[in-house]
Amino acid sequence: MSTLPLTASVAPRTAWLVDRRHDLISTVGGLGASLALVGLHVWGGVSALVLWWAWVLVLDGPHLFATVSRTYLDAREWGTRRRLLLGSLAWFGAGPLCFAVSVAVGSKLPFVLFLTFASLWAYWHVVRQHYGLMVLYQRKGGESSLVDRRLDGVTLYVGLLAPFVAFAVTHPSARRQLGLTGAPTWESALAAACFALALAVVVTNAARQVWRWRAGQRVNGPKLLMLGAALGLSALVFWPSIAARMDFMMFAVAVTAFHNVQYHGVVWFYHRNRYHSPGADTASFGWAPKVSQRFLVYAACGVVFTLLYRGLGCGFGTHPGCGGFDSKLALGAGLTLRDFMAGFIWGFALHHYYLDQRIWRVSRDAGLNRDLRLTAGPPHPSQPGA
Repeated sequence: MSTLPLTASVAPRTAWLVDRRHDLISTVGGLGASLALVGLHVWGGVSALVLWWAWVLVLDGPHLFATVSRTYLDAREWGTRRRLLLGSLAWFGAGPLCFAVSVAVGSKLPFVLFLTFASLWAYWHVVRQHYGLMVLYQRKGGESSLVDRRLDGVTLYVGLLAPFVAFAVTHPSARRQLGLTGAPTWESALAAACFALALAVVVTNAARQVWRWRAGQRVNGPKLLMLGAALGLSALVFWPSIAARMDFMMFAVAVTAFHNVQYHGVVWFYHRNRYHSPGADTASFGWAPKVSQRFLVYAACGVVFTLLYRGLGCGFGTHPGCGGFDSKLALGAGLTLRDFMAGFIWGFALHHYYLDQRIWRVSRDAGLNRDLRLTAGPPHPSQPGA
């Protein structure tokens, strides 16, 4: 009977999701992308319109394609998730439906509420991805303490949501969106309390890490790096003196660019394991392996996808800088054809938000765990369950 040396019996655990280089590109690179965009706008004087379109074409639109590439272009996904993939398309009708209700009742309110809901969901989507990545880092780091997991969750949610609330009640454009008029009064006190609360939970978590280190317990550096980057970016972008110098459209750019880079990193790693591992039955996956064969092909497909759907919106004047193509055909309740198309174009984002929360459930999906290398053994070719 053969024996194995003790040094080979247990593989060393790494807290990186992929490896140090990949994770640093996703985390530090993602944070760097957001900071660069903010810096170019606030201190470099670059137009928000230019930066918005650069972000849309290079990062945001292609990250919607990333979801398409691992769902609709994956033949095995169609085999097991057909009901989800077809049913999720109903989100494209949410905007037009609210538009129709507004026209029917003669009031903009239903459509305005839809736009508010869509905007809030956009930020919540970013928050939830940061939470999901934090949980993955906890799992890769072998963290089992319920106290630490809950403290991390509180830190992340408070650290991302409290500054956002402070921004929403104090920034002039955000206040108009909420129907707040006049100069901030009680809102200023609320904003200060929000930042104080965020600081308190961060200090508490930092103290917990010092306690763990002094007690000889492992401190999960990769997780803390991701958490610190996300919370630091939120505090900077929504800090009153910085926020006051930013065009309103830049807030979506600033908080989402980091998310976009991280998402591309996760999807690309998933693609390499699922479609391009040695022995993978590439032909059975349909188009997904073809569009992810090389990163340049994957990136080019993302840009083409973005040009198609954003080009449609631009043709109706729904995007910044497209006023020359604006179609202001009045359709009732003070709304126009441009508004109708804006509601439809929002469907691309809403569809992505909904589908994403259904296809990345690692706690319920053994196949996804293997494709993300969260469990021992090679990636499994079987399709994740819905």
